[in-house]
Amino acid sequence: MKKSELKYLIKEALEVPAMEMKEPYNEIGDIILVMKPMKNMGMDDMIRKSSIYDTINMNEIAGAYMGNNMSGAEKAAREGMKAYEAQKTALKKEMEEYRAAKEAIAEKKAKAKELIMKLK
Repeated sequence: MKKSELKYLIKEALEVPAMEMKEPYNEIGDIILVMKPMKNMGMDDMIRKSSIYDTINMNEIAGAYMGNNMSGAEKAAREGMKAYEAQKTALKKEMEEYRAAKEAIAEKKAKAKELIMKLK
């Protein structure tokens, strides 16, 4: 291809009118996203309406439902909240056990020091 032909093709491509901007066709409609529960988040915060054109962070989503399936989304949000609360309760229990074990070790250490002092 000659240089003049390439210039002509580029010029012709640049002169083509741009496609007019219009709202994209969305046959799916709105979707309901169920977010993963986080600190200070309620049921209403977990359920979010969105469209396929919105930016979605996959790491924050527990589920996605069609726009007319609000009951399914609410059920998933309730289950997510229950699991989150159970996880929080288990963590609190583990922390209490850790603190109790730490105190027991400190008491045993103090008793051992006393015994060593008596033996000297």
